[in-house]
Amino acid sequence: MMAGRILFCFFILSLQVGNNRSIEDIVHFYYLPGENLIITCFDLSSRPRRIFCRKNCQGENVLLNTTSNKAARGRSSIKYSERVHDKSYNLTVRVSNLTFSDSGLYRCGLTDSPFPPDNKFMAVVAEDLLDGSKNHHLHKEAGSSLTVACSFSFSGKTKYFCRGECEEGENILVYTDGVRAQSSRYNIGHNKHESSAVFYVTIKNLTTSDSGRYRCLSYLSSGKNSYVDFNVFVSDISSETTDPSPLDQNYRATSRDLPLTLIFVTLAVIIILLSAALIVSYRKRSVRGLERRGSGSQQMETLASGRRPSGDLIYENIEPASSNQK
Repeated sequence: MMAGRILFCFFILSLQVGNNRSIEDIVHFYYLPGENLIITCFDLSSRPRRIFCRKNCQGENVLLNTTSNKAARGRSSIKYSERVHDKSYNLTVRVSNLTFSDSGLYRCGLTDSPFPPDNKFMAVVAEDLLDGSKNHHLHKEAGSSLTVACSFSFSGKTKYFCRGECEEGENILVYTDGVRAQSSRYNIGHNKHESSAVFYVTIKNLTTSDSGRYRCLSYLSSGKNSYVDFNVFVSDISSETTDPSPLDQNYRATSRDLPLTLIFVTLAVIIILLSAALIVSYRKRSVRGLERRGSGSQQMETLASGRRPSGDLIYENIEPASSNQK
């Protein structure tokens, strides 16, 4: 999957690049999972602070904000350099071991104001690298986006992205004989300074109706072409986000609460039974103790009452004999 391969992409961004540029107009760079993003912003005006950030450059989107010439945090790092001969300043930014979640808008530059840098670029990270060697099945949720890289054995002049086969015009979603193109929710592109044997296709804001078979096709002017097919299944999550009917709410509430109710009832019953068993056992022991004490006192009284007559009899038998001897 070409993980760990480093792409060195350099481009010139001037301070004249304003915030009025749309996302479609911003330079795009394409990557595979595991690769490293390395971009150098050239010809910057001298400013004390080096900034590398994402999106609006606020909060967690600020990757690095420093006055040092070198800095790193997590997977992000920057390196500042000065070209003495022409007094220009460069800032190289890097994000290592890219994942699909790293896709998005980035900003980099030098500044002495609280405003984010004007220099922007888009990083597009594919979810997977697809080729024609096997069937590919991708599962997505409605509302999400899908980006895949299609790999070919040759670099075709024209690249197509189609729904089903590309034989009919209405099946062609987007195509280009250049670097990048966009049509509605569909994008196709590749890195400008690299071979287009690998190009990237994107579907934004997926719906359940987007489920189906798709094709990437690379076409040469000689008529030679090659394609990669893949299947997309988009699951519907609207049933979980929409408000259910009262009956559904009662059923779901009951089904969710039932296990907890059973647990609490079971614990209560066990506690009651254990308490009852302890009480019964304690009472039985108390009764047995009383019975033992009562029987013991009766035996002592019986023995005492039995010994007195025998003692009296012995005493009475001996007494007359003594008197007769006298």
